[in-house]
Amino acid sequence: MKHSPISMRHAFDFAWPALKQRFGLFSAVLLTILAAWVVLEIVVIAGQRFGIVLWAAMHLAFLIFFAGVELGLLQMCRALRNGKVPAFADTFAHLPLGPKFLAAQILYLLLVVIGLLLLVVPGVYLGVRYALFGFCFAGGQTDLRRCFQQSALISKGATAGLLRVLAALLLLNVLGASLLALGLFITVPLSALILTDVYRQLTTAPLGSYRLR
Repeated sequence: MKHSPISMRHAFDFAWPALKQRFGLFSAVLLTILAAWVVLEIVVIAGQRFGIVLWAAMHLAFLIFFAGVELGLLQMCRALRNGKVPAFADTFAHLPLGPKFLAAQILYLLLVVIGLLLLVVPGVYLGVRYALFGFCFAGGQTDLRRCFQQSALISKGATAGLLRVLAALLLLNVLGASLLALGLFITVPLSALILTDVYRQLTTAPLGSYRLR
């Protein structure tokens, strides 16, 4: 059985009011990431005499922290979609899963890059097929193989619609970045909220004999 068409209007009608209501919270999360990046740069510059070892260690620590905060952001979006009220402390609630989520992101990036090298189209297809892996991970499926399998199952039959959503969000964030990057304080959380609703639309629609949540 095929998915019903993805409704961007439905996703936006959830995402925009949620962003306006919790703009301060989302801004605090993004400022936390920015502050971590500033600390990274200060430590790297101050510790130049330690060479590549410190550089590599600090960048790895930042990426793990960043991945953990991203996971917290996804969980906050899921909470809002479920009618709950997230708190700033939720940003750091999943930091222990940062290394594993970072591994999932690297695996996703490798799949997309390898696919792009194979005449572009396979990379786009893989990028869309596994695009929702983060929400599967945030939903508790932390086994990487099953996480990607779940994403593929969710997106099955909805690839074209999901591609349109991802392309629109990419353009939205490019626009946000072009506004001295300040626009990202709106476009990044808005994109996450829109994808949260899209994920909900796909996981509450019938998938043959499956119903994923």
